[in-house]
Amino acid sequence: MERNPYSRPSQPPENLSTASPRRFPSAEIYPQTHLMTGPYAASEETIESAFARLAPYAQTTSFNGLHYALHAAASAAEPLPPPMAYEGEIQRALVWAQAQTANGGGFSGPHSFPGPHRQINVGPDAAAAGFPGPNPHLLLAPTQDSMNFHQRRDFCNAGCDDYRCSSLHGKEPYPQLSRNTGFPSLPLDQQYEWRAKQLTPANMRGKIVSLANDQIWSRALNLKLETGSSNELIESILPEVMASLGDLLRNQFGGDFVQKLFVSCCNEDQRTRIIVALTKSPPQLISICLNSLGARGVQNLLQHLTTPQQISLVVSALGHGCIALATDPNGLYVMQFCVNNFPGEYNKHVFNVVAANFFKVATHRNGCCLLQSCVEKSHGETRKRLIGQILANGVDLSQDPYGNYVVQHLIGLRIQEVTEDLLRRFRGHFWYFSCDKFASNVVEKFLTESGENICAAIIRELLSSPNASALLLHQFGNFVVQSALSASKYYYFSNKSLMDNE
Repeated sequence: MERNPYSRPSQPPENLSTASPRRFPSAEIYPQTHLMTGPYAASEETIESAFARLAPYAQTTSFNGLHYALHAAASAAEPLPPPMAYEGEIQRALVWAQAQTANGGGFSGPHSFPGPHRQINVGPDAAAAGFPGPNPHLLLAPTQDSMNFHQRRDFCNAGCDDYRCSSLHGKEPYPQLSRNTGFPSLPLDQQYEWRAKQLTPANMRGKIVSLANDQIWSRALNLKLETGSSNELIESILPEVMASLGDLLRNQFGGDFVQKLFVSCCNEDQRTRIIVALTKSPPQLISICLNSLGARGVQNLLQHLTTPQQISLVVSALGHGCIALATDPNGLYVMQFCVNNFPGEYNKHVFNVVAANFFKVATHRNGCCLLQSCVEKSHGETRKRLIGQILANGVDLSQDPYGNYVVQHLIGLRIQEVTEDLLRRFRGHFWYFSCDKFASNVVEKFLTESGENICAAIIRELLSSPNASALLLHQFGNFVVQSALSASKYYYFSNKSLMDNE
């Protein structure tokens, strides 16, 4: 005998040991009422009352199981009502809804299809019965793109808070994204084309910075510049761009927009105006160059400077913060680009500032790189001044972790009088330098780059030292000995070859 979970509290329960497995009430006891008419069911029940019974929070055994039914039966005086809707009825409702949508009928609710302003083909009784109305999933869980569009919906000038209603106001509907709706969306290139069409001069006025710094709208702006840029459009954009160059260049997407505008869209006069605005405040330009994204953006602009006025403005402004930039990993790239790519007469002020702060720059991890570039690219008295600073501080620089690279670079230039002057200053220090972690590199550079006479003088000094044999076992000195041996063999066989030829 099966248990009847819907019996009154006064009815004694059956023997639990012989009870059959738990099951839901059969259709014979509680037959399911048909939801639809026509081909789906034989009932004449109206669609309004049928959907009213699909409330998702109905407290029935279909949702809560047998335990809830027994508890409710024990506390209620009336018998439990039959289950309101089963899974089969819901499935038939969805099939009907899809058929209505395919035939042009409107349908809305948690299982509706996306689309603006769907007409609800149900009567007013459905709202009173709890019909859910517009799709709550689309309204309560918008995508990131739709959130951005909500913040900028004044572009559509729509009278409705929902951007999907823009088609009712003469605008194209915003394409739905498939990850939330489950339906195909427009390809990305078409989405950007749609956004670019919304960007008219009137709509963009006052919003260029926020649009350019946005990942999605910056691409739409770039597309706008590529396809429909005119001199009037550029002139309408430039004032806002020039007023906010710092914010744009420090942003990943804003920097790309400025580069696109500067390189592809502006004429010579407009580029000069941008450079004037950028260099008007040297501290602002220096702070931009100290930022990783800003340094990259400024360097992209420097690659496309074409007139002496533009180059002079930039280098002059950067010269005010030359030391701060030279000792910064981001600013170093900007300064090196100027030194390596612009003529020396434009960088003369930079060379003088580096020479005035020589030791600080030479012993810095980043500054030593800029100093080497300055020595290579400078000319005349400026170069003599820099080389004189290296010679005067050569002994100390050779023992510095970064200064030794400056001395090695000077030896590698193979300027004979400079190398001989450096040799005179280093006499009596070669054995000690050979045992030093950093200075031993300078000694090896001497042996391999300075020529036969200087190499022979260094080898004689090393061999005449009372502790010459100790170099063979020293962790750094043994490399100096190997370099000396290789240089000796090279010069020996070179001279022998010359003698044989004679």
